[in-house]
Amino acid sequence: MKVLSKVLFLSVILFAACSSTENKLTGVWKVQDVKTDFNENTSTPQMLQQIVEIQKQTHFKIKNDSFMVIISNNKTYEAVWSYDKNTNVINYHFKGDSQSHKLGTFVSPNIVSESKTQLGTITTIYAKE
Repeated sequence: MKVLSKVLFLSVILFAACSSTENKLTGVWKVQDVKTDFNENTSTPQMLQQIVEIQKQTHFKIKNDSFMVIISNNKTYEAVWSYDKNTNVINYHFKGDSQSHKLGTFVSPNIVSESKTQLGTITTIYAKE
């Protein structure tokens, strides 16, 4: 019985380790939705549609606990990412560049990215494939 208890305990520990947030982030992420909050006096419906289409052209693949690939406008960029367990924020920086960029916030099961522009706010929601 003791052996069975130990095996069960180790299985639970292994399962918990494998289901960490970092493991949940591994995979391909594509735009599920784009929301804009722009001043209606400075934007047109066509402008909003164009901005949404531009956002949808970017997706990324988180490969392991530190490496990711960003695909935007058919160009590929390699980056190093990190996850802050306290804030759920995912940051990345390009190799050889020390400047960190905020990718978004992990709000299970999505990654939510918010960008402030001169026209207003763009909220992009990424879903894992």
